[in-house]
Amino acid sequence: MEARVFQKDWTGTAASARQPSEERLTAVPPALSLECRIDVLFLLDSSAGTTLEGFLRSKAFVKRFVQASLNQDSRVRVGVAWYSRELVVAVPVGEYQDVPHLVRSLDAVPFSGGATLTGSALQQAAERGFGRAIRTGQDRPRRVVVLLTESRSQDEVAGPAHHARLRELLLLGVGSEALRAELEEITGSPKHVMVYATPQDLFNQVPELQRKLCSRPRPGCQTQSLDLVFMLDASASVGPENFAQMQSFVRSCTLQFDVNPDVTQIGLVVYGSQVQTAFGLDTHVTRAAVLRAMTQAPYLGGEGSAGTAFLHIYDKVMTVQRGARPGVPKAVVVLTGGRGAEDAAVPAQKLRNNGVSVLVVGVGPVLRDALRRLAGPRDSLIHVAAYADLRYHQDELIEWLCGGKGGNPHLQGCLQGGPSA
Repeated sequence: MEARVFQKDWTGTAASARQPSEERLTAVPPALSLECRIDVLFLLDSSAGTTLEGFLRSKAFVKRFVQASLNQDSRVRVGVAWYSRELVVAVPVGEYQDVPHLVRSLDAVPFSGGATLTGSALQQAAERGFGRAIRTGQDRPRRVVVLLTESRSQDEVAGPAHHARLRELLLLGVGSEALRAELEEITGSPKHVMVYATPQDLFNQVPELQRKLCSRPRPGCQTQSLDLVFMLDASASVGPENFAQMQSFVRSCTLQFDVNPDVTQIGLVVYGSQVQTAFGLDTHVTRAAVLRAMTQAPYLGGEGSAGTAFLHIYDKVMTVQRGARPGVPKAVVVLTGGRGAEDAAVPAQKLRNNGVSVLVVGVGPVLRDALRRLAGPRDSLIHVAAYADLRYHQDELIEWLCGGKGGNPHLQGCLQGGPSA
C-alpha cells in the first residue's frame, strides 16, 4: 500500500472560510522527480484588483508548492516575481540557497495595490524574468512562467503573451473561473489553465501543477495503425500566410508517424471556395511523398464551409473504396480560424457516429462558440492563440492521437472501421 504523508495546513485560506485556529490535514504531493529539469518563474499579481487577501493566498500557494516539490536533489529551479504597474523580480530563478531561504524571501515580497498590468508583466518576464538562469543549447532547461492572478488585466495581454511564447516560454495560468477566458488567451491553450472555486481548492491544484510542469507527451504513433485525415481551412478568412503556417504544422506532425499501408495512412482535405481532396489516404505510401504533397496543397480563398468539408470526408475520403482500412482507428483533425464552422457540428457528429474521432484545432485570440459546439462534450478541442503558435501545440495533438497504452482513449471506439461509401 502506498504511504501517504500529511501536514497541517496553516496557510493561505481566507479568514471568512474558517477560523484562524482551525487545522486542516492536507495530503502532500510527492517531490518532483530528478528527471524533471525546468526553470520556473512564479508571477504574482500584487494589484488592487487581486486584493491583499488574494495576494497572500498566491504566496501561500507558491510556498506550498516549493515545500512539497523541491528537495536538495531536485533539478527544478524556482524564482518569484510580482507586479502591478511594473515587474519586480524578488527571487531570481535558482539563486536561493535552499527551500527555507526561498520561503523566507517569499515572505518578504510586498503587496503593491496598484493597477493590474498583466500584459506589461508578461513582456518584462519574457525579457528579464530568468536573468542569469538563461542557458543555451542542450544545457538549457525548459522555462516556465506560472501566472497567479485574481484580477482581469487592465492592459492588452495577447501581444505580450505571444511574445513570451515566441521566446519558447511555457505559460501556465492559475486563477478563478471568472478569469478562465483571459488565462486561455494568455497561455494559448485551455490545458495550460488551472481554475479554482474556493481558497482550499487553490491548494488542491499543487499536484496538477506538478503534472503540467513535468509531464512529457508520449512519442508519436510509430507502431500504431491509424487512418488520419487533416482538414485545413483554406478560406479567405484564414489568408495565404496563415494557410502556409497550417501546412508547416501538419508537415511537422507527419514526421511523428510511420507512413505506410500497414501502419499510418494520411490524407489531406482543404476547403474554401470549394472542397478539394489534396490527396487521399491511399495516395501516398511513404512519409516523404506525404510531406511533398502537403507542400503542394492549394490555398483556395473564398468562403469556406466546414460542414461541407466534413460531409466530403464522410462520402469521398474516409471510405473503404478510397483506402480506409476496416478495423483500423480513424481520426480527422481540422485546423480552422472558426469562421464557416456554424454548420459543422452535425456533419462532424455523423463522422463520430461512424467510428471516426474528430479533433478541432481552433486558431485565434477568441474561441468561437461554433468551435466549442463542433468539438462536442469530450476533450476534443485545442485552442491556439495565433497561427504562429501552432508549433507549440504539436505535442498536445500527437498525445491526443497516440497517448495511452494501445492508442489514445479517444480512438478506442474506432476499431469497427469508418463509414462505407
